[in-house]
Parts: sequence; C-alpha cells; structure tokens
Amino acid sequence: MDHIETMEYLRDSVRLRAYGQRDPLVEYKIEGQKLFQQLMESIKLQVANLIFKVSFVQQPRQVKMEEGKKDIETGVQKQPASPELQRGEQAASVDKEERKIGRNDPCWCGAKKPDGRPIKYKHCHGK
Repeated sequence: MDHIETMEYLRDSVRLRAYGQRDPLVEYKIEGQKLFQQLMESIKLQVANLIFKVSFVQQPRQVKMEEGKKDIETGVQKQPASPELQRGEQAASVDKEERKIGRNDPCWCGAKKPDGRPIKYKHCHGK
C-alpha cells in the first residue's frame, strides 16, 4: 500500500517537472523504476528476516508413533472391556476419506444378519 501511495505522489510531482522543461513521461518512468527497485529490495529483506525467525514445530503424528513404539517395547497391550468398544475403536481407526463406501455396499465392520448375509452400510454405520 505504501508503494501505491508513493506512486500516486510521484504522479502529482512529475507534473511540476514539466515547468522545468523536462518530459513528464520520461521522468515518471525513471522515478517509477527506482521506486520499484526499492520495493523489491525491501521485500527481499523482509523475506530474509522472516526465514531466520521461522521455527519448526514437531507434528503430533510423530508423538503418537513414539507412544505406540513404547507400548510395543514394553509389551503392553490395550484390550477393550466389551465388544461395543472394539467396534467403536475400529470405526475410529478407519478413515472415511481413504475408503469410499456406497450406501448399499456391505458394512466395513463385517456385521452379518442371522442368516449369514452381510448387513448393508446404510443400515449399520451409515445411519
């Protein structure tokens, strides 16, 4: 915004140079080029300063992976108390974006009707 305001001020000041027998268009081009070079240099300096101020943040995924490794190393296994919890954990572990299931496809949890046929997704987890 500062550059735009400066260019507007330059346009007004170049008109006065016509009184000094100088071509206003040539003066505007020369001064505009100088201002543009200054703008580019200031942007480069700001970017360089920001690069030095940027710090890396550890992603939470890495922490979860480390916790999983600790459980494996110590031999601790987590077992849910009931089948409902197992089904809930399975539902949480499957990413909906990875797997597109149609409404009439068999449910991914493997639920079956009493006669052995699979239950449709729309009647099981798709409600």
